[in-house]
Formats: sequence, C-alpha cells, structure tokens
Amino acid sequence: MAEIKSTLDIVLEKTKHLTLSAEEKVEMQLQEGLKKVPGYLERVLDLTLTPDLLLEEINTLPQETGKQIRAEIVRQMSQALDLSAKSDPLIGGLEALAEPGWTALLEEVKNCRADYVKARADARKQSQNRVLAGLAAVGIGGSAVVAKLEGDPVWEAEDRRLRQPCEKRVEALRKALAGGQ
Repeated sequence: MAEIKSTLDIVLEKTKHLTLSAEEKVEMQLQEGLKKVPGYLERVLDLTLTPDLLLEEINTLPQETGKQIRAEIVRQMSQALDLSAKSDPLIGGLEALAEPGWTALLEEVKNCRADYVKARADARKQSQNRVLAGLAAVGIGGSAVVAKLEGDPVWEAEDRRLRQPCEKRVEALRKALAGGQ
C-alpha cells in the first residue's frame, strides 16, 4: 500500500535541492542587520543602549557583515547629530565606535557644542532682558510677564549666528565619517 505523506513531508521533499549559496547567506545576514540599524539608533537615543552595549552587539555580528552594519550605524548617527542636548547619546555612541582618523573632529564638535550651549544661554538671557525692557517701556511688566523669543527676528538671527561655526564642524565630521567608512 502507498505511504501517506504529510504536507510538510511533501514540501521538504520537493525543496530539498533548494539551498542558499554562501554569498546569498551573507547578503541575507547583511540585509537583516541593516534592518536593525534604526532600532540601534533609537535605543541609543532613548538611553536603553549604552555605547558599551552597542559595541558589544556590533562585535557579535558576523565578521562578513559586521563592518558594513557598523558603517551604517555610524552614518545614521552622524546624520542625526545636531547641536541639541538630544545628541549627547549619539556623541557617546560615536566615541565608542571612533576610528583614529576622526576622534579629533568628534572632540572639536563636542567642544564647539559646549561653547554653543553656553553662548546661546547667555544670548538668550540678553534677548529676554531686551524684550522685557521693551515691554516695560510701554507699561507692561510684572512677575507674570515672560519673554517669548520664538518668532523674534533678532533672537533667531543671533541663534543662527551662534550655530553657524558649530554646524560647519558637524558637517566636517559627517564628511569624515562618510569618507572613512
């Protein structure tokens, strides 16, 4: 009598000659790894993945694909890098992944960002005082009056002026990371 086969047995029998080549396996691993890069970036920004843990995870990747995935993580981190405080975890992540050729640029960006934050706070205080003085001149004052600088063309021009040197350094870092990877 004929043997009764399950659907799984039939499928396995029909596809047993279908296997992936080594190149196809590496390409699949690379594509799977690249899909995880935005997740790594989010976890770094959310502070749920420390630079040390990020480095550990990268080191556990297969050697054939690990370098490309690492380069993509660095590229996306550098694209997300800006002068705001939310970039602090990215700077730590980039430091953990630092190559000798761009550590000096990263240090320049950190120093410039610290200078920018301090200069911006001072300029913001001066602009607030200027706005409050203008309001007081027309009879508006008191403890409930708060200077709103958003939309003030003088403040926005000053902020752009303060940002410009640091943004050039951030762009230089991005170019170095793109070229060095």
